[in-house]
Amino acid sequence: MEREAIKEAVKEAFQEELKAFYIDRETHYKQHEWLAGMIQYCEQCKSIVLKTIVTAIIAGTLGLLWLGFSLKSAVK
Repeated sequence: MEREAIKEAVKEAFQEELKAFYIDRETHYKQHEWLAGMIQYCEQCKSIVLKTIVTAIIAGTLGLLWLGFSLKSAVK
């Protein structure tokens, strides 16, 4: 019987300690929806930034090629 009393005391202690961390189901669900939206937004931003960087590198390379060929043609 002592084992059951210990189990009950531990259970009550946990319930008392965890009350401060309780979040109702609706709030918890809304927090997960918000987090999912933020994750999607961050992935979208990352995609846009990477596309912009790649485009800038390609445009810069093409610009340097054009400049090099223009200077080469002008020197002749």
